[in-house]
Formats: sequence, C-alpha cells, structure tokens
Amino acid sequence: MGRLTKRQQKRINYFLREKMERREKHDIIHQGNVPKFIERHMPYIRKLARNLDQILIVSSVVSPEIKTGLIDRFLILGEIEHIPCTICINKTDLLDDPAPAQEIAEMYRKIGYSVLLTSAKSGEGLTELHDALQNKRTALAGHSGVGKSSLLNAIAPDLEISVNEVSRVNNKGKHTTTKVRLYQLDDTTDVLDLPGVKIIDFIDIHRDEARFYFREFESFAEECKFRDCLHVSETPCGVKSAVERGAIHPLRYQSYLNFIETL
Repeated sequence: MGRLTKRQQKRINYFLREKMERREKHDIIHQGNVPKFIERHMPYIRKLARNLDQILIVSSVVSPEIKTGLIDRFLILGEIEHIPCTICINKTDLLDDPAPAQEIAEMYRKIGYSVLLTSAKSGEGLTELHDALQNKRTALAGHSGVGKSSLLNAIAPDLEISVNEVSRVNNKGKHTTTKVRLYQLDDTTDVLDLPGVKIIDFIDIHRDEARFYFREFESFAEECKFRDCLHVSETPCGVKSAVERGAIHPLRYQSYLNFIETL
C-alpha cells in the first residue's frame, strides 16, 4: 500500500476520533445503571434498542399533515442506536395529487432509507409492509393519528386493534396507544406499537455532534475547511455548497438547522 495522502489522513482523523467518542457515550447510556433523571427523558426506542431489529417510522401525508422534521428525529435515533429504519408514508388514499408524497419518498430513498407508500383503505403498499415486518422485531413509531393501528389491522385482521379518528378540532391524532404494546404477527414476527409522540429529547447529544447523524453530510464534510465544521456559518463549507447545488435536499438541511437549535 502507498502512503496516505493528506486528504486521506484528514478523513481518517475526522471520522475515527468522533465515532470513537460517540461509541463510548452510547455504551455508557446502555450500561443499565443510567441515573433516573436521564432515563426519564430517554425515548422508548432507545430503551428498547438492543431488542429491536428495525424501526418503522409511520407518517401520514395528511390528517395529520406529514412532518419531515419528526421523521428526521426518528432517523437520528436510528443512527445513534445503529438500528435500520424504514419510512412508511401512510394514508395515500387521501391525496388528490401523489407528487408531493413521491418527492418526499424520493428524498429519503436517495440517501439510503427504505420508503413505503401505504394506505390501509386502498390496500396500497400493504404487501410490501407485511414483507418488511416479516421475521423481525420492529418498533412502530410516529405522531398520533398517523394510522399505525389501522395498518396493523389491515395486514393482521385478527389483532382487532382499537382505532380512533383524528380530532376535527385541531387535526391531531387522538392517543389510541398510550403505552408500548407488543403484537406477535407470527412465531418470528413481533411488532412493538409505541405511543404517539410530539417531541423527542436528545439528552446526550451535543450540538457539535448533530452533523454526524445526517448520513448524506458525510462525504461533503471532507470539503469543509474546518474539521469541526458545524455547517452553519463556516466558510468554505462542503455541506452548504452541496445544499446550494441541490446535492443535499433543502428540507433535510433545514431539519438539521432546527435540530441543532434544540440541543
């Protein structure tokens, strides 16, 4: 092998050091003796992480309206815990024009996430959903009212899960699921239906680390002038340049900016 170039050495230093620090912190969180005041703020997915094969993030296109920021926060949880994520965009039967949902689906597919478009009413995507769950232990996560229970009923009618309508007052879902419920679809397929959420706490992430959980930033970050570039106001910045030329979707970049503001 030849000698490493300065660019190659920079890349190794940039990622190896940061990933090691994050791995150590991840191990501490999961040692089993986390203080109560920390555990109280940990999302269900993080508590269950070691017993999960994947996360199915369910969002409805309308009623309630799709919230890519919440999807991205669940994806961050998946990145932190090294759990594969699939995005399920539900209630497609309510769309007059499917183009907006297709655009969002393509945004996530381009960065490597699996996306399903589904409708419990029309049957769209139910076969693909069933196959995605098969032989795995899956956590169903999402906002209240996005149709998680309806989807489970559609692919496994024997479950007969209670389903509530979306409130007409504020167009938000009523909490059908108020605690984690385990459903066994067959001998090798388990689904954990999590309560609907409005916000997700990230108690152990510093704002300087947020950039590592947006996977499409990684290759462009090599072009940044500073190793610890936050991709906000620094110049030159490879990530911001990628956003400007359309290589990174502006919705994802805005989600990143919103995320670091909460840390």
